[in-house]
Amino acid sequence: MASEEERFVGCLLGGAIGDALGMPFAGCAREQIADLGGCRDFAPSRGASSVSVPLSALGDSEVGDLLKPGQWTDDTQLTLALAESLIEEGGLFVPEAWAHKIVRWLNLGPRTPDISTVEAALQLRTGAVMWDEAADPEGASCGPAARVAPIGLFFTDPTERRRAAVLQAQVTHGRPEAQAGALAVAEAIAMAVEEGRGKREKGKEGSGGEGAAFLEEIAEVVGGESPDFGEFARCLQLARTLLEDDVETATAIRVLGVSEWAREAVPCALYCAARAPDDFEAALLQTVNLTGGAVDSIAAIVGAVAGAWHGLEGLPARWRAGVEEAAHIADTARRLYALRRG
Repeated sequence: MASEEERFVGCLLGGAIGDALGMPFAGCAREQIADLGGCRDFAPSRGASSVSVPLSALGDSEVGDLLKPGQWTDDTQLTLALAESLIEEGGLFVPEAWAHKIVRWLNLGPRTPDISTVEAALQLRTGAVMWDEAADPEGASCGPAARVAPIGLFFTDPTERRRAAVLQAQVTHGRPEAQAGALAVAEAIAMAVEEGRGKREKGKEGSGGEGAAFLEEIAEVVGGESPDFGEFARCLQLARTLLEDDVETATAIRVLGVSEWAREAVPCALYCAARAPDDFEAALLQTVNLTGGAVDSIAAIVGAVAGAWHGLEGLPARWRAGVEEAAHIADTARRLYALRRG
């Protein structure tokens, strides 16, 4: 069984691997992914690139070079930024510091950026608003969920973890579903780190088992956190029911949805992670090949949860070697773990 430190590394590196695997297919329908030969390994971008955003004119943004095989998108950029913020603040989540990191992300060239995060960063960069006024009021995407892994890893106290997960989302996204999605993924990762809790027994894939209990527990936490999160919790309960009833995977994914909307992407991602808990590679390939839509973010969430379950050695060697900045990601995870250990 992987050590706790190796689960930290597996989580951040797994999220980056998932992001990079999904990146070439972002926005594609499942049928298009199949027509393109499906996903078996890292591939070059078919449209994803970095973006240079002028001081305040989003419409005048300049597109950079297309991303290469193994490179990742804004989901991993912001995950690393969030981890660095926690490390620099000595283990505290400080919204002002996080807002500064978001502005820095914008200045350095975001990749396929989430529009709500860009809009918040633009306001913060111009000094027009404080951190608690910057969020896009209609921001409802899965962006905050796809970057929340460091909070799920770091905070052992449930109250602190849940507060930080929601608060980091509120800096950029104003809708409850985006905040509930971040909370759900933070809880999933905390559960995965805790001795791989939530992982189903080998040989029981497709029978529900502990995977359904994993989704049930997350739904209960989310639903109990705020009345505004009730509808999102019901989406998680739907994912649990589909898994428990052993509905065919492709059908279940179609029911849950694969758009960037947090109410679709996050339950879909957690379902995919719970559906194939014993094989990191199988979980990610199934996710990319059967979803489409917001596949980079969905796969990033699956990779983070599965990486926390399996630890570093559970990640295929070719993906560990081929993903962008693997050494830096692993070092960031180890520094985060060392800080938590005190």
